[in-house]
Amino acid sequence: MLKFFRINDPYRIIFVFLILVMIRVVWSIVGMPLSIPELKWMLVGQRLGDGFTMYRDLYDYTGPVAVFFYKWLDIFFGRSRWVHVIFSTLLITLQAGLFNRMLIRNKAYAENNYLPAFLYVICMSATMDFFALSPQLIAVTFILMALNHVFRRIDNVVTDELFLYSGLYLGLAMLCYLPSAIYFLIVLLSLVLFSSAVTRRILLFIYGAGVVLLVVWAYYFWFDANGDFLYDFFLTPFLKEKTWYINFLDLTKVGGMLALTMLFGVSVVFTQRVTNFQQKMQQVMLLFIAAGGVVLMLNAELTTADLVFFVPSITFFLTYYFLGLKRRFWKVFVPYALVIGMIIYPYFWLKSEELKGIIVSSESEPQDRTLMGIGLEIDDYQNNPIGGPFLDPFVSARKIEQLDYFDGVSGLYRGIVKSQPDLIIDREGEVASKLFHRFPHFGEHYQQTAPEEYTRVSN
Repeated sequence: MLKFFRINDPYRIIFVFLILVMIRVVWSIVGMPLSIPELKWMLVGQRLGDGFTMYRDLYDYTGPVAVFFYKWLDIFFGRSRWVHVIFSTLLITLQAGLFNRMLIRNKAYAENNYLPAFLYVICMSATMDFFALSPQLIAVTFILMALNHVFRRIDNVVTDELFLYSGLYLGLAMLCYLPSAIYFLIVLLSLVLFSSAVTRRILLFIYGAGVVLLVVWAYYFWFDANGDFLYDFFLTPFLKEKTWYINFLDLTKVGGMLALTMLFGVSVVFTQRVTNFQQKMQQVMLLFIAAGGVVLMLNAELTTADLVFFVPSITFFLTYYFLGLKRRFWKVFVPYALVIGMIIYPYFWLKSEELKGIIVSSESEPQDRTLMGIGLEIDDYQNNPIGGPFLDPFVSARKIEQLDYFDGVSGLYRGIVKSQPDLIIDREGEVASKLFHRFPHFGEHYQQTAPEEYTRVSN
């Protein structure tokens, strides 16, 4: 297994892709549970694909760059979980190839090979949430692009573009998933500690991230949603109570194989001799592990998808560990044990109590009846297309409070009135009647058919 990927042959990435596809095909046969965050990302794409604007017409705090992908996937393919799985497979393969090429180009190891790409896709199969096209996964793509520039800078490559592009990539990563902003600080710290970065280039680095933010802000300003964007995306994650889809103890259990492989990999820092340049690369990757831990603390929703930020560092060190094995028995047993362990370990958690809080109770095909839910849970939408702006409970509650103010009512007009859902379910009890009072033309199209339920009728 190791010998096949210890050859510097770019076509090995094809086999890496095929291995990832085979793993996911087996999962599709066994049964891949749908997670609540994954369902939410599909609902976001569906709502925006219907022509509505994020933050103004959909009350949630998912990152604007991530929702761009969800929107266009829905426009081209509709609401389909398997489209997300296919594109996450392609994205992981792209990341594996990018990461491997980066390591070869910067001479991270004594030999050039495609073992890092192989181990990358194996690590990306270690938990079920890695199969989804999560904002975390999309953010990692841009973080890897910035990491390449850090390695080049440590190798004394000095260009202004290097700093500018690093800032651009990390700005995009932050706007995919806000807690990944910690990598902006980590990369800046790496440039300062492991190379001589003059003030002008550091300002270019900051400017690059600022340009991304300014462009996105200008986009939402054009659609009269810039205030909603700034508040919902940047402030809401720190104001709302953290959603514990899984607690830290259970997260450690579910990510147990990743944690074990990380321990094996990081041990090379103390046992193997490397060049001064390679040592600096190792120190950067150790900082990336620390950044992954900070992400777990900063996120507003703790899910197993957050473990994806550890994968590049685990792959980096695990490759060192495998290449450094000397004894014949260990060279055969340890790689096979760890690789097979990472592939089969997630199967033990399919019906576990630890994952009950993150898995949608039952899956079925979406129906044609659009639903505007008030006070509903995400999994209540599994059978219906979303037909209203209310998605995240915290953001929705803040918007509902604005119904008592004239400016707030005008801001909510499009997101509510233009939706025209087939069914309204009001678990809060009084919000629907308030909507009908504030928007009488909207209310006259609905009649109450059950407690807390209102059905659209033709007048």
